[in-house]
Amino acid sequence: MVNKSVDCDQIIRLLIERVHIEAPSADTDLMGAGLLDSLSLVELMTGLEEQFDIRISFDEIEIDNFSSVTRIVEYVNQRLASRVENIPTLTR
Repeated sequence: MVNKSVDCDQIIRLLIERVHIEAPSADTDLMGAGLLDSLSLVELMTGLEEQFDIRISFDEIEIDNFSSVTRIVEYVNQRLASRVENIPTLTR
């Protein structure tokens, strides 16, 4: 099975195209810099769900996971990895 992963360039592109913000660096605190607010966070989460076929439940949101491009990459890759691990295997 191929393991999909996300990189910083994909998240930067999503932020520009979907949320209309440009992060100065992958480690910039997006909320602390005033680039990401609650409405743009919802737009970002929707974009992540659509682009990477993951589900983000509001019950399990930790704002720190969305604080920078690097943290978003880590979060999405974690979600993708857990999805792969939960796929049942076929037995013969």
